[in-house]
Amino acid sequence: METFDIIRRLAVETLGIAEEPLERAKTLREAGIDSLAAIDLIYAVEARLGISVPVEDLANVRSLRDLAVVADRLVTRKVHSHED
Repeated sequence: METFDIIRRLAVETLGIAEEPLERAKTLREAGIDSLAAIDLIYAVEARLGISVPVEDLANVRSLRDLAVVADRLVTRKVHSHED
């Protein structure tokens, strides 16, 4: 399962948002995700993927796709750090 799909499912499960608007939404706001809900979603993503999203990365998260890109980078970094 791709990271975007995991995040989309977490948004549905954690925030109770219908999946269809998430597919069309270009921004978190268009998806019906306000700033507090975004924090809840980020906590759920961190717990599910075993990562910690740095505050400086949050400034660049405007959509679920943006969050997926950040999460992918952090997961990759985590995997490579365990290989060393």
